[in-house]
Amino acid sequence: MTWFDYIRRAVRAEPSLRECIVRTFLAVAVPTLMRWAIDRGASGSPFVLYFPAIQMITTFLGWRWGAATALGSGVAGTMILMHPGCVPPSTLPEFVVLVLFALSAGTMVFVGQLLRSSILENAKRARQIEDFNSELQHRTKNALQMVRALASQAAKATDPAEFYEKLAGRLGALAKANELLRFGARKSCDIDEIVKGAMAPFGGEQIRAGGPPCQVAGNACTPLMMALHELGTNAHKYGALSRPGGRIDLRWHIVGNREVELVWTESGGPPVSPPTHRGLGSRLMTAQGGMPKVMVEYRPEGVVCTIRALLDPRDES
Repeated sequence: MTWFDYIRRAVRAEPSLRECIVRTFLAVAVPTLMRWAIDRGASGSPFVLYFPAIQMITTFLGWRWGAATALGSGVAGTMILMHPGCVPPSTLPEFVVLVLFALSAGTMVFVGQLLRSSILENAKRARQIEDFNSELQHRTKNALQMVRALASQAAKATDPAEFYEKLAGRLGALAKANELLRFGARKSCDIDEIVKGAMAPFGGEQIRAGGPPCQVAGNACTPLMMALHELGTNAHKYGALSRPGGRIDLRWHIVGNREVELVWTESGGPPVSPPTHRGLGSRLMTAQGGMPKVMVEYRPEGVVCTIRALLDPRDES
């Protein structure tokens, strides 16, 4: 560990109020005693030894404690070193010395705070990069697992061309989900973006969607995008979107403060009957990750699907 690592750790530490008071007191007392031991402030400027202490306190504790150190140093230097016996300064040169000390101390506080802010900002960015890399690895792993699961259905496909069309559509939805997440840079995504991205391939004239604004948790974005895309694909081939008069109504509302519930309702399409076998999209229409509930009802008048997804806990909308 280098000396800079020790400094960075000290700057990032959060000492208690008592520790801050003690450190500030020592930052004033130690230079005062040192100067008193040297010449009792009889020659030169009595404030020289205070400047390093002011900057160090500002760097490690912040500008408020640095300002308190500067104020205490000014009082101690004036009342103990310049005029023992607590006699206030009375001559012009003494006032000039005090003004110069105030300007210099202010500069030390400014420089110390600037250094502290730079160290804290660098530490924050380092943490963000670590979090980003961790999230990127996690999302890449999940994406590869989903691609593997989709590709594994190839052996069951009876029509290679149809399978390729389905796979291409699902990979496109997966890519769109990752785009919404900015590959891990964002911890959540807007539900309007998810719905628009999933429904974009099917047009918007027959689809009505709406609900309160909210942010979906990161681990729910990709499953929700894929599920909605699967519903749209099925509706386009077999359901409401396969006829000009068909309609899809997609509404969502907040459940408690942790989940959003989406209800997909089809109408005006051909009569619906439950599927007789589990196809390529069945795996996408199951509870997973941040999507704890998926319930599909094959009503004669149209498919109704209820999905619940986790909300970003930081969302205050």
